[in-house]
Formats: sequence, structure tokens, C-alpha cells
Amino acid sequence: MNMKYSIAIITLTLILASCTVNPEDKGSKTELLNFVYNEENLEHQKYTIDTRVDNIIEGDNGTKIKIKKESFVDTKGNVIKDTVTISLIEALDPLSMVMGNLTTTYDGQPLESGGMIQVIATFNGENLELAANKNLLVAVPSDTLLPGMSIFEGARDTIGSFNWFNPVPIDDPSGVDLEDTLADDIQFEFEKSHNIKYLVEGFEKQEDQPIEVRDEVSRIAWEGAGLKINADSSLMIDTFEVKFFKQDTLTFWRQEFNVNQGTNTFITDQNLSYVFQMKKLGWANIDRLLDDPRTTDVDLFVNVKNHEEFDFVYATMITKNMYLPGYQQADNTYSFTHGDYEKPRLPVGEKATIIVTASKGGKTYFDFQTIEIAESQKVELNLNESSKTKIEKTLEESL
Repeated sequence: MNMKYSIAIITLTLILASCTVNPEDKGSKTELLNFVYNEENLEHQKYTIDTRVDNIIEGDNGTKIKIKKESFVDTKGNVIKDTVTISLIEALDPLSMVMGNLTTTYDGQPLESGGMIQVIATFNGENLELAANKNLLVAVPSDTLLPGMSIFEGARDTIGSFNWFNPVPIDDPSGVDLEDTLADDIQFEFEKSHNIKYLVEGFEKQEDQPIEVRDEVSRIAWEGAGLKINADSSLMIDTFEVKFFKQDTLTFWRQEFNVNQGTNTFITDQNLSYVFQMKKLGWANIDRLLDDPRTTDVDLFVNVKNHEEFDFVYATMITKNMYLPGYQQADNTYSFTHGDYEKPRLPVGEKATIIVTASKGGKTYFDFQTIEIAESQKVELNLNESSKTKIEKTLEESL
């Protein structure tokens, strides 16, 4: 055999061998969080806005964001007066917390969350920042409004864990530009408008039009601050021609929020929303330290029967408003604190789901159990082979 080919074959064999998963590999935390639980599992909603005018974005799950014109600057501090892409993630439910690995702790203490969002702005592929004198006005829907909430910034560390920091009470008026937020010091509003009427060729009655065409026309009409046209025009939506007719009067959509003079970023509307200002792009979490009258020291232990088969087992607990990471104790059971020397403080009687996940040989293993938190209890789990898809489907049906 030609020596050059021999060397090539040996080299290729070594490369392939190095890429093959070792069946004895028991997995690591970084591997598990990179491939199973991370924010790539969450929907990244994309919006294109013109920063020369005020804009309003409405997320698929009801989050509303008001963006004043010329709110963004590049890394050199230059104001962007052009088309900008906004990426929005809404994590407003327990499944999103789990699949996004958005644990809710601050300095080791459990947090109750009223919802999390991530807002990123980019221009020509470059991440932007909010201008020093600008903020985003945000309304996040909730079925229950908790008092004493703060806005936390968030970031993921190098091994995939999530950290919340810099809490700012959202009922603290200090540092808030009321003129930017309030109208006559008693109310502010989300408002948009358009000046169009439309016709879908082949359909005289609007109710007969394909629903997907009507939805797309509505999206176009209300995107940003609303569509304003200077002359009649048309476009194709799928195979349908849609004609837009310029109107002399505007059609408005407006939502007002009444507040008391002297309050800040935290108000609520009749539709149950937390309303606040974001002064920095990235993650924001509406939280408070656990404040439930049922909270007490508990003896809650999770025994993973086959934990010795894995180098790392990720144990977590999800409730309606909390997602807590577990800690492996000296006796190899898991608990929801950060040391053998203390007991977890949890609300007795609260419904919770205990989740354990691990990896081995490139495969994912999983088990879970839903409980009612008691003052003393032990949960028995056993890791079985699964996949990210199966895990997400199972939790969607269970949470």
C-alpha cells in the first residue's frame, strides 16, 4: 500500500475515534444543559421596526413592549435611525422555565416569578444597547399579581446555570422619568394606528376570506406603531392578491393604564399585567423572595436509585412560580438548598414536580414525580433513557 495513503487512513481513523462517544462517558452538567435544558428550546420571536418612529411590539403570549423612537445605540454610542431587528423570548409558564433552564434563585434564596422576558436588539448583525436616556415600557400578563415584586437582571454563567441579580423594586419611584412614563401624571398608554382598508381579490365578504390571509393582513396593519400608506397599493399573500386603500382617517388601538401620582414602574391594568420599565436589554425577571405564609423548614429528600451510574444528575423542582435547582448531599440524596447544613424553606401544601435528568454515552436519562410538599417526605426516582423531545412532551402534559 502507498505510504501516503496508509498515513491518511490512520489519521482518519484517529479522527473518527476521537469523535465517537465513549459508551462509558457518564455525562457532565455542561453537556446536559447545552443539549437538553437551554434557552434555544424557547421561541425567539423576531420583529423588524423602524427606529425613527415610536413602536409597539406584542408577543405571542401577550407581552407588550413600547419602544420610543431613537432608543438604541451601537457600541460606539451612535444613535441608530434605521431598521432594527428585535428578538423577544417570553418565559411565562413552568414548562418554559424548565426547558429554558431558567431557575429562580437569588443569593441562594428561592424566588417567586411573575414571568421572564428577554429583549435583544440588533442592527446589521451587531447587538445594540439602550440609549442612556431611554427605556422600554413593558406589560407582562399574569393570572395572579403578587405584591412586593422587583425586576431582576439575568445572565447565564460559563457552565449553563442561570443567575439573577441587581433587583430593583418595581414599586420604588426613585430614578424613574415620570414624564416619559405618565400622561398628566395619572395615566400612560400603549397606542398604535393605521390608515388602511383592504380587499382580497375574489372575496367580496371579509368573513369569507382565508383566515391565514386575514391574520397576515392584521399583523401587517398593526406591526410597530401601525401601517401608514401614502397611496393605494397591493401585495401577494401566498397566492392571494391583497389591495390596500389609503384612508383619510386613522384607526386607533389604545390601551390605557391608570396610576397614582408618585408611583413608578409597577402598575397593573384591568387585564392583570405587570407594567414596568426596562433600562437594559437582555433578560428581565419579575420576582420577589419567597413570601408564602405556608413556608417553613422541611425535610425533603430525593433518592435517585441509579445515581451512581452517572457523574452528574440534575435535580430540579418546579412549582407554579418557582424553579429551584437541587443539591447532592453527602449521603447522595438530593435536596433543594445549597448545603447539608441547612434545610430547604418551602411552602407546605404547594404542588411541585421533582425532575431528575442525566446523560451517559451521549444519551439522555429522565424521571419525574409530582408531589404536594410536606414537612417531611422522601421521593424515590429512577433514571430511564429518554430524549429532549420526550421530556418536553411529558412535562407539557404534566405541568
